[in-house]
Amino acid sequence: MRSSGSGLIGLIGLIGLMAGCAPEPEDTGCAHDPPLSWENFGHGIVTRHCLGCHSALLPASKREGAPVGIDFDTYGDVLSRADRIAARSTGEGASMPPGGGPTEPERLLLAEWLQCGVAADRARLEEQE
Repeated sequence: MRSSGSGLIGLIGLIGLMAGCAPEPEDTGCAHDPPLSWENFGHGIVTRHCLGCHSALLPASKREGAPVGIDFDTYGDVLSRADRIAARSTGEGASMPPGGGPTEPERLLLAEWLQCGVAADRARLEEQE
């Protein structure tokens, strides 16, 4: 037998849903469905805005000052430097790429991808080690 209290709570929730007053889901900052991933976002933004200087295929003379070995050719490269990419390419102090690059909306998407997709992938990799 169900208690009348739990039935009342269920009824209130149902009425709220019917009235469009359901509580908002917790905002995690990970708003995209499907989530931003390397395939649907990361590869494109990295190709457009990073690989012009940060590619292992470029000789030092063509890297515009990017240190040799700081490359983003693969998702693994990005995973290993995600914190640094976030620090240099998102937020108020964004300094990469030095010639401008992504629009502010793109930088917001980059921050979301790094926080939600890349960070989750890094955590899974660390758990496997």
